[in-house]
Amino acid sequence: MKRSTRFQQRSLFALGGLGLLIGVAFVLVQFRATLIFTVFLYYASRPIYRKLESVSTPSYFSEYSLPYRRQILAVTTISVFLLPFLLLFTYTLVLVVPAVQQFIGQNDLASEYLSAIQSADSGGLPEPITGLQISDLLDMSPEEIVTVLNAPSVRTWIEQTLGTLISSIGVFADVGIQAFLLLTGTYYLLTDGPRLSRWLFDHFDESGVVESYAIAVDDELSSILFGNILNALVTGIIGIVVFSAYNSISPAAVQVPFAPLVGALTGAGSLIPVVGMKIVYFPVGAILAVGAVASGQATAIGYVLLFLILAFVVVDTIPDFLIRPYVSGNRTHVGLLMFAYILGPIVFGAYGIFLGPILLVLVAQFFRTVAPYVATGEPPDQSKLYEY
Repeated sequence: MKRSTRFQQRSLFALGGLGLLIGVAFVLVQFRATLIFTVFLYYASRPIYRKLESVSTPSYFSEYSLPYRRQILAVTTISVFLLPFLLLFTYTLVLVVPAVQQFIGQNDLASEYLSAIQSADSGGLPEPITGLQISDLLDMSPEEIVTVLNAPSVRTWIEQTLGTLISSIGVFADVGIQAFLLLTGTYYLLTDGPRLSRWLFDHFDESGVVESYAIAVDDELSSILFGNILNALVTGIIGIVVFSAYNSISPAAVQVPFAPLVGALTGAGSLIPVVGMKIVYFPVGAILAVGAVASGQATAIGYVLLFLILAFVVVDTIPDFLIRPYVSGNRTHVGLLMFAYILGPIVFGAYGIFLGPILLVLVAQFFRTVAPYVATGEPPDQSKLYEY
């Protein structure tokens, strides 16, 4: 009876724990995009955090700050690296989104918004309050004010204005919450991630298979998320700046069309094996050369050569030279990785560019480390873990 009672209690506890996990998973799914981007920021900032950790000996800290060493290093990493990167990335989106809308001909919403602002600036107010000054309102009786406010056009204008204001506040609040979750999530992953994983391995991984799987996944994600994707983002930002600056000095006949969009596509092109971003700026250079010949300007060809030199040296070579040495992986097949970059955004949306490679790594490493253990019962050999 005692064994039966204990089994029933354990079953109830197991069901309760399963219910809690389902509840937590339901909450996390609602913030899936934020969580995926947090994972990317963690892997993007972890090399900087570890570099600071290796060069900052305990002598750098006072006896009061030494217990908070990890926290101080995490805050320094976020402040010096992540915040400037996020601000630059946000500014890049501000430049790219209008260019994309203009390119696909879906800038009607922006046009309506600008028209609304211009009409408001030019006195586009409802008829009863057009031209009213503060002194006029002070001279009006309460009954006259109520009459003006009850006019249908005025009430409609007030409702629209309040609706726009509330929507704007909601957007800013949502952005603030997402930014807070991103930064705090990255902070706690940097400071407590290793301790949490160590606790899980010590208590729930007697065979060592889960730890082997986690190590393999972690190492490959470090390569992909920090190396490849960060390289693409930095290259895209540099491309936008360089191509926009080129347009500011070049004649109209040889200017880069939709420069922010072309810069962003250049960064995305760096994810393509072998040819890389040349698949973007070589055709653009050919288009500029045709424009230079058609314009009949002798100096136009020189600007086309300038564009190609800037694209090859500043956008293509320098970022690859600075970031590529940190890429230590390449255990995931490049063809599969390319499909993950392409299919991820198509299936999951914008955050799929991170989620696609993450899912690919999880599946690939599962079949390399866990599946053999399931089939044979033998734990994976750590010395052969990364061999093909």
